[in-house]
Amino acid sequence: MLQNLFSLLPFLVSLFWLILFLVDYGKFDPAKRLLTLFMLVCTILYFCHAVYYHQHIHLYSLVESIYTFCTLAVYPLYYLYIRRLTSEKPLVFHDYWVLLPALIISLVSVLLYSLMSESERLTFVERFFFNQDTSVVGSSLIIRGQIIRIHIAKFLFIAQLLPVSYFGYRLLLNFSKQVNNYYSDTQKKTLSSTRMMLSLFILFAFFSAIANQLGRNFFLQESWLIVIPSIIFSSMIFAVCYVGLKQNFTAEDFHLETRTAQKVETENPYSNTEILIDKIRVLMEEDQLFRKMDLHISDVALSVGSNRTYVSTYINKELNMSFSDYINNYRIEYAKSLLSKQNNTLSLIEISEQSGFTNEVSFYRNFKKITGTTPNRWLHEHASEC
Repeated sequence: MLQNLFSLLPFLVSLFWLILFLVDYGKFDPAKRLLTLFMLVCTILYFCHAVYYHQHIHLYSLVESIYTFCTLAVYPLYYLYIRRLTSEKPLVFHDYWVLLPALIISLVSVLLYSLMSESERLTFVERFFFNQDTSVVGSSLIIRGQIIRIHIAKFLFIAQLLPVSYFGYRLLLNFSKQVNNYYSDTQKKTLSSTRMMLSLFILFAFFSAIANQLGRNFFLQESWLIVIPSIIFSSMIFAVCYVGLKQNFTAEDFHLETRTAQKVETENPYSNTEILIDKIRVLMEEDQLFRKMDLHISDVALSVGSNRTYVSTYINKELNMSFSDYINNYRIEYAKSLLSKQNNTLSLIEISEQSGFTNEVSFYRNFKKITGTTPNRWLHEHASEC
């Protein structure tokens, strides 16, 4: 009973999210639509898992090739999802080449199974997958080819983890840098949750690789053993889908906004660095432009008669910080000056708003990041100075 319940859990979680995504599929952005495809593959994958753990030998012999494709396709599909999140360019046919190994290996599997009689297929699947009977190695050429295909699939599964994690993380990191260099408040315009999920995704992938090496038969030895992979994979699927559903800011939104802003920027800005630095300093220290909520780097560029490239270069290379950090440093210093005033009657919400923060959460997060403490604790520590 326990084994049957937990062997179905990842499939049921995947199916739940797949249905949820399909209901709103027409309203989704391209990234969420790709995540829906990812969920479809996961649902099929964990259905095949459930078939195996329920020991339906005949049915598993029919879906094992599909299982192979899904196993090798899930991580490349997640990488494509990240590609779609971080680039405004739509995916074209050749972008899906990352699924080619999964397709080739699964087609080879289908071909080899088709060359077997039904009794040979059932015997092979039962002995090799369920009984771990290695005596089949010395069997016919077709069976030996099938075993080689299975080992190649295991190797490819592990081999693809490194490029998926490296290139996926690099895409997320580069996009985060672009966002931090355009917006002063990145709270609702970040992919940090997705970046965290990629790290967890890779962690789960390595666990999956270990489980793959142990063999699924290992988890059939004791009924309680199935609980471990079931909970881990169910949690991973739930977390990935929850974060993906909540992720409403993509590269398309970012580039639409930056292209709109670029139309009003100065076409022939002066490149004299000293003049630019002085104008930006006056803009911040005297005009206090940082107090403007939802300030963008294009606002600064427009105010000083320059463009984003020059302003960003100065802040990034000369000051060695992102635009977001640059503005929020000014805001926190201003907030500290309000907090330290004698007979201050402003609430923290009012101080955060007057300092330029769009909400209290962003204020607290940046205050802690810059000062290392919370506003209340900072005020307590500097009470004697006020």
